[in-house]
Amino acid sequence: MSGKPISLGEDAAGGCLCGAVRFLVAAGAVPESGYCHCRTCQRQSGAPVVAWFAVSPSRFRYLQGAPATYRASPRAAREFCSACGTYLVFREDDAAATLSVNTATLDDPALVPPEFHIYCESRIAWFDTSDGLPRHARGRP
Repeated sequence: MSGKPISLGEDAAGGCLCGAVRFLVAAGAVPESGYCHCRTCQRQSGAPVVAWFAVSPSRFRYLQGAPATYRASPRAAREFCSACGTYLVFREDDAAATLSVNTATLDDPALVPPEFHIYCESRIAWFDTSDGLPRHARGRP
């Protein structure tokens, strides 16, 4: 990890591929930002890894459209565009928990670089990044 806390200096907008769903993340601290290699993220996104970042649910709002939801676990739902299928958000049932935004859905994904990898035990053998970031077999300790 960089050692320097990540923060959005200004509000960050994002949305789905077709533009039907748009959202805004309010400026402020980003408590976590990482890559997830779990099989659920792989299947949900169709990619070998998903970059995501966490914010307080109060800092996230939809500006346009309404996402569909899919419960991939007993503790959270994944929100996506029902028109194009873009995976947008992982929202835990616990309202006090953070909300995880799919980094690539930001208009400028470079604003929130990943700082670690989780669920590396599920990493697809032919895919690896050469970033030197901390790697965890499961979630972060």
